Amino acid sequence: MTSPDLNLSILDPRFSSLNELTAAEQSNLLLQAQLPDGVELPLTAIKWRIDNSKGVPVRQLQGQEQAVQLDAGTYKVQLSIGQFTSTKLLSIKADVLSKPYFKANIGHLVIEANHSADWLITSLSTANPSFAVKASQEVDTWVPSGFYEVTPAHSGVTRRQVVNVLAGEVNTLTIDIPLVEVNLIAVENNQPLFKPVEWAVFRLEKGERHYIGSYYQHSQGITVPAGYYEVVATHASTVRSRQFWVKENTSNKIILAMD
Repeated sequence: MTSPDLNLSILDPRFSSLNELTAAEQSNLLLQAQLPDGVELPLTAIKWRIDNSKGVPVRQLQGQEQAVQLDAGTYKVQLSIGQFTSTKLLSIKADVLSKPYFKANIGHLVIEANHSADWLITSLSTANPSFAVKASQEVDTWVPSGFYEVTPAHSGVTRRQVVNVLAGEVNTLTIDIPLVEVNLIAVENNQPLFKPVEWAVFRLEKGERHYIGSYYQHSQGITVPAGYYEVVATHASTVRSRQFWVKENTSNKIILAMD
């Protein structure tokens, strides 16, 4: 026969369940993020935001499940995991437990490249806007499942590749960005000019001149995709320019006389 009194140690596994039940009983909103099978995320990766009817944030929470007590009213609840977001408009009553359903069909997208680039990742399957990652050799984030267009840009040149992100899986994409090393060398009297020089580099393509960057050593190494370029070197009042081709698997040495 069981005693009517229930005494549990905090070490008893029933203690945790009792706490969760008590929290739910004392709350009128239970938030749960339904993840794909096998997906385990740290608490900090699952974010909740609750705004009132005026758009003012009233709660910001982290974790897969959260029990909240709110005043009666209308609220906007947003779940965010990486690039995934889901938003619901809820009418909360003071003494009624609301349990909205948030399903996150997400996949882990990992893109690796052989060089740093500016990335634009655009969904081809959902209405979610595209997102960008600047000056990185890797993209590592969670996104809604579906097809994506991956566009890395380096020195004004872009590439394009499509990847299918499957829910609950790690989706890895490796991109090779073919870049070529170019050495810019300033000389005076046929000798290296050991003085500061400003190099302005432009890519010439389809009748247009695209600025690549500026550099400030008398001898400067840069890495750019193959193509047609112009460099403008400035030292004191002397300005020199030259157009040149950059080709793969060749030694690209550009020498400008600053006499």
